Amino acid sequence: MKRQEIRFSARLDTDEALEQVAARVGQALNCTFARGEFQRRHAQVAYVFGLKLSVVGEYGIGGKKVAKLLGEVAEEGFLYAPDGSDSVEYDEVDTSAYVVDLLTIRTKLQWYRPTAEDHAAERAAARGIDDWHGQVGPQEGDW
Repeated sequence: MKRQEIRFSARLDTDEALEQVAARVGQALNCTFARGEFQRRHAQVAYVFGLKLSVVGEYGIGGKKVAKLLGEVAEEGFLYAPDGSDSVEYDEVDTSAYVVDLLTIRTKLQWYRPTAEDHAAERAAARGIDDWHGQVGPQEGDW
């Protein structure tokens, strides 16, 4: 049996602090964000419906400030098959389009799905910051 693995990724061009963006997202999705980490970086994090939601600051195309919202399965039970083995197959379900539309409607802000160009710009910016800091990605206060 395959498990359904829900994921999403949404972006918002903004100069607001991560905490402000997270508060807007939390209000829109009826959850509360708190200080946490995403891939060893400062983030605002919430847990809802078996998912970990992370709001992270990035630099995007042209150096613009971007808040990225990511959702990934956090429920540890999904690591195991119904028989208890760790031999699990997954069908990835990308709900990005839905999340972008929902957030745009509820926050009245223009959220969008990242393109290949967005991802490339974020990676390039992160590499530059890594070189400068000697660590991974923007840290608290960098964005």
